[in-house]
Amino acid sequence: MDERQNDSACQLSNDPKTSAATPRNLPDEERRRLLTAIGGVGVTVIAGCLDQGESDVTAYNVVFLDQDGRTEVEISEDEKLLYPALDAGVDIPYACEVGRCGQCTGKYDGNANEVVTHDGNEFLDEDQIEAGWLLTCVAYPRDNFELEVAHPDDE
Repeated sequence: MDERQNDSACQLSNDPKTSAATPRNLPDEERRRLLTAIGGVGVTVIAGCLDQGESDVTAYNVVFLDQDGRTEVEISEDEKLLYPALDAGVDIPYACEVGRCGQCTGKYDGNANEVVTHDGNEFLDEDQIEAGWLLTCVAYPRDNFELEVAHPDDE
C-alpha cells in the first residue's frame, strides 16, 4: 500500500455505519481509553463503538493548586484525576500510575472520601484519606473540589 492509499485508509468516515477511527485521530481522552482497552493486541479495527452523541457521564471541575498557581480542569467521573491534570499542564509528580508508590498524592481540605473514589490505592491508609490525602493516579472525582499538589511526607 503506498502512502496515499494508507492516508485514505486512516481517515474517519462520515457514515456512522462504517466509521472507524485510528488512535491518532481521537481526542486525548478517547485515545487513552482506546489504547488502554487494546493493550498489547496487535491490529484492532474499531467500527461504530465511539459514539460522539450525548454522554451520560458526569463531569466535575477540579481545581489543582501547585507551585505555578491554580488550574481548573474538567474531569469526567470515569476518568482518573492524574491524566487530565497533566494534559492541562499541572505539575504532578508520578511514577507507578497504579496506586503503589505515592508520588502523585494531593491534599483535599476535608475527608477525601467525600470527593473521590479510589480504585487501587495501595499507599495511603484510611486515616490519611480521611485527613484529605488522595492518589491522583487511582482517584475518580465524585464532586467539584480544590486539590493541593502535595505529599504527606512534606508535612
